[in-house]
Amino acid sequence: MTTPTRFQILVCDGPSCGLCLDSEALLEHIHARVAASAQLEGRVHAINLTCFGRCDDGPNMLVRAVGEDEDPELEPDLDALVAVRGLYLGMDKARVDRVLDEHCETGQPIEDWVDVY
Repeated sequence: MTTPTRFQILVCDGPSCGLCLDSEALLEHIHARVAASAQLEGRVHAINLTCFGRCDDGPNMLVRAVGEDEDPELEPDLDALVAVRGLYLGMDKARVDRVLDEHCETGQPIEDWVDVY
């Protein structure tokens, strides 16, 4: 039996996303949704990331699979994010819900929204 994929969601907390666009509310929303879902709890971990450098497009987040030996509660090295197909720009709670329901459930990025970091 294979172990379900674990995901780390990195929510931008830079000056534009964090202060101007209240990305903290998105992080709190993710935590609440994950805690309420048997399918997501224990598999999806959301934390802040300092900045993605896409300030004009925010608030932004990145979804990435994490390995068995990785701690999903720690911010990864930026090198680990290069070429990851999981960057979502201009997020709101409804878009976050779709990412949780589709990307984190199936492991497949939402093609019409996703970008490469």
